[in-house]
Amino acid sequence: MKKVVIFACAGLVVLTLSVFLLGQKKTTLYVDKKDTNTAIESSEVQGMPVLKFAKTKYDFGSIKKEDSPITVVFEFQNEGDVPLVIQKVDVSCGCMSIEYPKQPTMPKGTGTILVKIDLQNQSGTFNRTLFVKSNATEDLILLRIKGQVK
Repeated sequence: MKKVVIFACAGLVVLTLSVFLLGQKKTTLYVDKKDTNTAIESSEVQGMPVLKFAKTKYDFGSIKKEDSPITVVFEFQNEGDVPLVIQKVDVSCGCMSIEYPKQPTMPKGTGTILVKIDLQNQSGTFNRTLFVKSNATEDLILLRIKGQVK
């Protein structure tokens, strides 16, 4: 008899909690970071730099080995209201050398990341990635360079 009373009480508690939880308003704050087409406006995030690249992908198409090394310049602007600091730029391949500003980029200021890729030891399709780490609203941005060595 005690077991029946215990199970009945437990069932009543579960039922009560379920009704209570179903009656609660749910507020979900979710930002899909995969959607790169949605730009964060500087007015949306006060007190943060906003790193905006003019172009994040370069496709060279067909390249001859004799044209190596190739150079890519990624131009960016700080659309925020505080200085932007690029902390580091990592590369996906040792065939790449990079230059980026070590000094802060002031609000509304611009800068460049210069990339040189040595393709002498490559053949076929290549797809290289740069990982730009900064103090901006989006702290890690990927830049891509691709093409085909003939």
